[in-house]
Amino acid sequence: MDQIVELITADGVFVARLLMAMVLGGLVGFERQTRGRAAGLRTNILVCLGSAAIIVTFEKLSMGFSMGAESAIRMDPARTAAGVITGIGFLGAGTIVKSSDFVRGLTTAASIWVVSAIGVTVGMGEYVIAVSSTLLVLVALYALNRLPIHGDHYFSLHLEWTGELALLDEVTEQLNQQQVDILNRQVSCQPNTRKCSVTLRLRIRKMKQNLALLDQLQMDTRFEEVGWN
Repeated sequence: MDQIVELITADGVFVARLLMAMVLGGLVGFERQTRGRAAGLRTNILVCLGSAAIIVTFEKLSMGFSMGAESAIRMDPARTAAGVITGIGFLGAGTIVKSSDFVRGLTTAASIWVVSAIGVTVGMGEYVIAVSSTLLVLVALYALNRLPIHGDHYFSLHLEWTGELALLDEVTEQLNQQQVDILNRQVSCQPNTRKCSVTLRLRIRKMKQNLALLDQLQMDTRFEEVGWN
């Protein structure tokens, strides 16, 4: 027991860095956890703690070798940090979900990457930079998320009806009047049954306008099916 206490006392500075990395990574992870993201509290703590542990171990090894200018052994801390950041990039890439209609997980991947950078900074003993970075990350994730920033909305609209294809021209005119951009369209018609199927890829600038458009189309009894995603 005395040997364990002696070892912890000798490496007290390094242990403090690991604890700091755990706290700072936990702060970012808690914000991600409250938003229901896959990379939450435990993931961010492990990333930050692991990054700090690698840097701390590297620094302790450098001190143990007592490498001077005349030493044939060279240990570059910049390469160690770069290796950590690069390795974490693969973990972050696993949180990104991409489909034909949306991309999700970019913010979570970026948070994992920046948490590893915070861990590297703590491992080097730069507490002020690490704490400042953590606070700025929390501002970016929490405070900026509350700003009323409205962007364009993209969705696919699917319509089916039995009758003339001219109904599509009427829908197109209706969309143009509401300033909805049609990015792409897929049209299918069956001459025998006169059944028409159309899928429109749309860009709209206001969510309320989006809902009003869908309600209006659903009320039109000429359509047999109105769907969107």
